[in-house]
Amino acid sequence: MKQTRTRRKKQGESNDFLTVLLFYVLPFIVINSIIFYLFTAKPKIEITVSDTEDYLTTTATVTIHSLLPTKDLSISQDGQAIQPETAKGKTYTVPITSNGVLEVSVKNFNGMSAAEFYHINLLDDAAPTVRKYTLDDDGIITISLEDTQSGVDLETVYAVDSEGAQSFPISQDNSAGEVQFEMDSRGLTLHAKDFTGNELLVTFTSHKEGSEEVLDNIEGTETTIRPGEQEETEAASSSAGLTEETEADIEEE
Repeated sequence: MKQTRTRRKKQGESNDFLTVLLFYVLPFIVINSIIFYLFTAKPKIEITVSDTEDYLTTTATVTIHSLLPTKDLSISQDGQAIQPETAKGKTYTVPITSNGVLEVSVKNFNGMSAAEFYHINLLDDAAPTVRKYTLDDDGIITISLEDTQSGVDLETVYAVDSEGAQSFPISQDNSAGEVQFEMDSRGLTLHAKDFTGNELLVTFTSHKEGSEEVLDNIEGTETTIRPGEQEETEAASSSAGLTEETEADIEEE
């Protein structure tokens, strides 16, 4: 009898422990875990950028991963605010028309915030570049152009000599990106665009070394004019160049 009472007492204590565990301890842990999550949960930001078809525009997709409602959402590129379009739920699309740093910041209703950055560099905002150039004994300059994004539009290539006369290539190789012009030792300015309209302006000059005509280094003389920009810089440079040459002629006379 005594053993039976002891066994019943232990079973009663065990049942009391399970009751406390199931109806007090576990609910306390669950409720406090939920409260802790509600106060400390931070949103996560995912940014993806689509490939571009024209090298002028693309689309960024911003997805907010959070079970909590979003209080504030801010999207900007290089400090300029962008108004997003809601695609679905917490997914937003953003039109992109230039390279730069896309910044997304979001704040949940609990005050927790997050920020994400994405560097966009797939659009073509740079003019073609000169890969190499040579001058032959007949005074013909061969210029190799390249553009790693939209490509060089060789149909737009022309040159302006020191007298302001415009000329087109006497020969061109589309596969190699090469064009040839008759050299003007006093200055031959090449104009070349890529397929998005970015324009390269670069001036070649040459000098005599004994009986040989040698091209000067063009490093630092390349200028890019992007679509929509006024070509005031080009006009001013050409005018200044002609003025200097005229003064030099007067001094020589």
